[in-house]
Amino acid sequence: MNFKIVDSVENKILKRKEIRYTVEFEGSPTPSRDVIRELVARNTNSNKELVIVDHNHQLTGLYKLTGYVKIYSKKEDAMLYEPDYELFRNHLKEKEAKQ
Repeated sequence: MNFKIVDSVENKILKRKEIRYTVEFEGSPTPSRDVIRELVARNTNSNKELVIVDHNHQLTGLYKLTGYVKIYSKKEDAMLYEPDYELFRNHLKEKEAKQ
């Protein structure tokens, strides 16, 4: 798997780093959000729990994925600024069981 950071912006107002990336994965299945979070955390020297995968787009007919992630400085900031569905998707928040 070949991971490449295309663009990186520091958003000081929302206390996060915003990264656009590409992943080439020929010969392996499409990487999941957890795999993307792990790749981003490893390549940016950050904590995996602070990485929020916003979206991924796989280009048709190619083994290439483009996407956008946000890396927060603290978990509390992510909980404050991110919508619930993003927190559920990235396993930062668990759904409550209905009784």
